[in-house]
Amino acid sequence: MNGDPSYDARTTRRAVELLLAASGKGGISIRIDQTVDTPIGGGFGSSAAAATSAVYAAAEAADIHEPKRVLALSAHRAEVIEQTGLGTVSVVYDFVGAGAITVPGNPGESRFVAVDVPARTKIVTGYIASFDKKDALSSRAVSDRINSLGRSSLSAFLAEPTLDVLASEGERFSKGLALESPEVKKLIAAAKAAGAKYASQNMIGYSVHCVTDAEGVGRVSAALRRFGPEVRVDVFDVGVRKAGLVDASRR
Repeated sequence: MNGDPSYDARTTRRAVELLLAASGKGGISIRIDQTVDTPIGGGFGSSAAAATSAVYAAAEAADIHEPKRVLALSAHRAEVIEQTGLGTVSVVYDFVGAGAITVPGNPGESRFVAVDVPARTKIVTGYIASFDKKDALSSRAVSDRINSLGRSSLSAFLAEPTLDVLASEGERFSKGLALESPEVKKLIAAAKAAGAKYASQNMIGYSVHCVTDAEGVGRVSAALRRFGPEVRVDVFDVGVRKAGLVDASRR
């Protein structure tokens, strides 16, 4: 992972093992070298993206011919087993843009409702440190809050599936979950003071994501960078391309 052979990429490894076992090819050996550009362990969905891309590539290398949803199922199951995510794969394998899972389930079975995203919308993120989701997801108290807040936010979103409701409910969910560290709270406040329309904690990470327009990127980014070099700041567009195997000509 990113050139580090000792990195414990447990979700990616588990996903490929599940894929090979299900395909009757558990005896073969595959080496996977991955590059992840987003912060790892910060609630950016990097484990889902890494596991999904790995099973696509491993299937190609091992001559496994299955539909995308079947390949992605191994990544989805690995995330649940390793408690690094609870549904992200079901979105990233075949959907783009912004929205919410409204019916949970395996890839191809869950329902994702996308929202219209205004042109020139940007996402500015600030990452402080990695967060071990396993500790949070194994807590009964946290799980109960997640379920209660999630039901309320989902109901509000379904009543009005727009980017504004999605982002505002994200803020409410983040505050209600009460996992925001003092540093995360300061980043959120700074982003909002700098003009970000919405800002909340990544789920789950010592990171924040802020919704702004192209004109506000500089101000919001500068506000986050004022907290020092330990805060990594990135700017993203809202995605428009589905996950898939990269053609050799694009490598």
